[in-house]
Amino acid sequence: MTRQPAGCASSRSFIIVSGLPGSGKSTLSTALGDGLAMPVISKDVILEALFDSLGVGDHAWRHRLSRSADEILLAVAASANRAVLDNWWHHDSAPDRLRQLNARLIEVYCDCDVEVACARFRARVDRIRKTFPGPLRLGGPLFVVDTTSTVDISSLLGEIR
Repeated sequence: MTRQPAGCASSRSFIIVSGLPGSGKSTLSTALGDGLAMPVISKDVILEALFDSLGVGDHAWRHRLSRSADEILLAVAASANRAVLDNWWHHDSAPDRLRQLNARLIEVYCDCDVEVACARFRARVDRIRKTFPGPLRLGGPLFVVDTTSTVDISSLLGEIR
């Protein structure tokens, strides 16, 4: 563990958990929040709520929702005195945005080999795949479409009609 001196003294204090996706940020954030009796503000939780309420959409839509989740996380943090902030922070904008919280910022960087992070991310995807219940099964016709490659829309339309 490498340590650098903490920043400015302030009654407001945030633990900033950073690192690659799959590096253990969420697991560590939860443990830190529990251990320090601090709330955890997680971009993943915010983003999932946005996806659930507004839909996943295409890549451009997901990008907009992701940026919105960043803004929500920072807005919630700005109204708090202390919290653990869990996000895959953007190096080009996050440092300045976090400093605007006008608080003591303590960064905990989750460092692991990229291969480990990728394996964890892949395991997360596999776990979701195993637990996801699949189609809603509404009682009417059900067409399961493999979308790993281009879908033959004409054939699907013919089957639906």
